[in-house]
Amino acid sequence: MCIIIALCALLPAKGNAQDPYEEFKKQALEEYSQFSDQVRKEYASFRDQANAEYARFMQEPWPKADLNSPEPVPDRPEPVDPPVKTDPDKKRRPEEIPYDEVIPLPDRTPAPQPVEPIVPPPAPVVSTFDFDFYHTKCTVSLSPEQKFTLSQIDEQSVSEAWTMLSQNSYNNLIIDCLRLRDELNLCDWAYVILLQRLTESYFGSAWSSEAALMQMYILTQSGYKVRIARAGTRLVLLVPSDYTIYQYRYVYLGGTKFYVLNTSVKENLYVYDQAFPKEQIFSISMKHAPQLALEVTPDRVLTSRKYPSVTVRLRTNKNLIDFYNDYPLSSNWDAYSRSSLSDEVKDRLYPVLKSAIAGKSEEEAANILINFVQTAFEYKTDDEQFGYERPLFGDETIYYPYSDCEDRAILYSILVRELLGRSVVLLYYPGHLATAVQFSTDIQGDYLMVNGTKYVICDPTYIGAPIGEAMPSYKNTKCTVIYI
Repeated sequence: MCIIIALCALLPAKGNAQDPYEEFKKQALEEYSQFSDQVRKEYASFRDQANAEYARFMQEPWPKADLNSPEPVPDRPEPVDPPVKTDPDKKRRPEEIPYDEVIPLPDRTPAPQPVEPIVPPPAPVVSTFDFDFYHTKCTVSLSPEQKFTLSQIDEQSVSEAWTMLSQNSYNNLIIDCLRLRDELNLCDWAYVILLQRLTESYFGSAWSSEAALMQMYILTQSGYKVRIARAGTRLVLLVPSDYTIYQYRYVYLGGTKFYVLNTSVKENLYVYDQAFPKEQIFSISMKHAPQLALEVTPDRVLTSRKYPSVTVRLRTNKNLIDFYNDYPLSSNWDAYSRSSLSDEVKDRLYPVLKSAIAGKSEEEAANILINFVQTAFEYKTDDEQFGYERPLFGDETIYYPYSDCEDRAILYSILVRELLGRSVVLLYYPGHLATAVQFSTDIQGDYLMVNGTKYVICDPTYIGAPIGEAMPSYKNTKCTVIYI
């Protein structure tokens, strides 16, 4: 349209509505409309061809794939009681802490997008379907007449169903799902759960063959790399990940682990392993918490032992806690730190902490924050609280009555990055997780030099210890440095 405006600007304005200028404007707008229609047709044509080719390959025999047992969550023994610094004012000679591995930041790729923009059908949408996503009402364009049944799940039947789904009548459904992904701020995993909830409400089960096929169709059209397989008498969705996911069975396809989200599936699979154009692998990372309907939890009062004026009454969103409870356990430590805190927590916590650190030096401010994390929360191991190893997101640490070393390290890293604006790395030891902070001033204390940058040890589980003091039992143990 800017081209039309620019061209129109070259012509002098006339008072007569029938003059050449008005005729030129009319012709230019008509040509632009025709051009837009042509572009839309080209988009639709490319996508139609991709789906037709995909359906054709579906008719070929699906090869067998061995189903692997779930990888258990690694057992990370933790101290039953956190160490307490008995002489907090006594200074020790700073030591350089050894490490043997550095895990860089993962590539930050944008969310997957459709192979080409999805063109809505010309007819107006009159039928919508409502479903619930963690007590958040969602609406999509879907009618009862669009419901289908798979009488068989052989290659030919699935191919025919894919061809049916590829009709324009489902375009608005895909557009609405992508809209919900953006509006609710959903990560890749949350988008999969959204589609599970949609198909569960629509078909009566998220694990039926029809639900699995519709989930796969929407995901491929949204730009995601997924596969579908036959397990006995049902179809199942296979989802890859950029990190190891624990507690889910999986198959290897081309050297990549594809996870079976339906945990009841135990038999070997026959897999349709064909790439869709421009597909993108799932990321287990989460940059922001999803925007869910608010159901507030009971208030919890937290007080810093050394700085009692740092007292705050916090609550979070129970719907968000339920979502985190469904989030897969993975090898991705940095995902927990990068996800930040919900607005419900920030709105109450950050004003109190900002007031406490206002006008303080970096060292004083970092010590106020670390004492809050060390002493405002009660300590228990994951095994004591949950019966298995489970890192907590920041809001979960606020919600659950107890936290361990990894939960405190994750929370402290969030506070330092967002309130002090400093870079933080996680330090992983066998059985322990701590942090180290890059300060702008020369702060004395135990430290690491990582790629020429000094990071000062800050251990939120060494109770009463100021920044710059590593836990004595880990000073000579090599750690793994994890960028976040």
